Amino acid sequence: MKNNFIIHQQAQKYQWTGECFLSIKSFYNGQADYQVKQREYTVDPTNFLILNDCTKYRLTIDSATKTESFCVFFSPEFVSEVVSELHATDEQLLDFGGKQVVGIKLFEKNYSHQGLVSELLKKGKIKSRSGMSDIEKDEYYHQLLNAIVQQNSKTLRNANRLDFKKKSTRKEIYQRIFFVKDFIDSNYTDNLRLKDLAAIGLLSENHLLRNFSQIFGTTPFQYISQKRIQEAKRQIRESDKPIKDIASDMGYSSVTNFSNYFKAIVGQSPSAIRKK
Repeated sequence: MKNNFIIHQQAQKYQWTGECFLSIKSFYNGQADYQVKQREYTVDPTNFLILNDCTKYRLTIDSATKTESFCVFFSPEFVSEVVSELHATDEQLLDFGGKQVVGIKLFEKNYSHQGLVSELLKKGKIKSRSGMSDIEKDEYYHQLLNAIVQQNSKTLRNANRLDFKKKSTRKEIYQRIFFVKDFIDSNYTDNLRLKDLAAIGLLSENHLLRNFSQIFGTTPFQYISQKRIQEAKRQIRESDKPIKDIASDMGYSSVTNFSNYFKAIVGQSPSAIRKK
């Protein structure tokens, strides 16, 4: 329908650079890394990524096992048709030949798997394996894009809670803070500085700190610490990797330093978690 298409493949190593339609990216049994200018996104089985039409990006898959991709692309003509009807009056909907042509710019960010969009991605992935008829695909594209637009409206409502007078400013700041959050998710084991994160969001350090805390209820440092410790906890439970190596891989300068942060967040020492 209007040149929408689905990419459902498996690969261990793959790289591609370019731009395409508005799209939603999901990956399973592994992860994919996207770079958009200075921004970075890691997409794995816990989340999905939305990128707008004409956004130029680099996709990299580098995995020991085959990573399954399920990505859906919506043509500009199709997006315009759907969005026009969502904003149309009852009279305009009856005037089939007189629909206004409009587009949409969605929040570009990683979204956690939950809600209708995630359900439709799972359904589409399963159906794609066995094959979908043309009309089934037609309906699927409509259902998925409508769910994405509804999700974007919810994100916009969250953005409007920020303390700025202009709606356009609230939306832009919210988007930039998520640029930073997604960058942290891809690089939390690195030695990140506040000035580096501020540069990703094109914000001052103080502006970043204040708005990050308002949106997420935590500071960038605290968020990084949570990410590091949760991943360390997973590795301690699921592998025999030495604790000192896990600490080093998570970016800590010593086991003592790591253990102090670990106990403060988890409530138990790393060695106590390993014994369980």
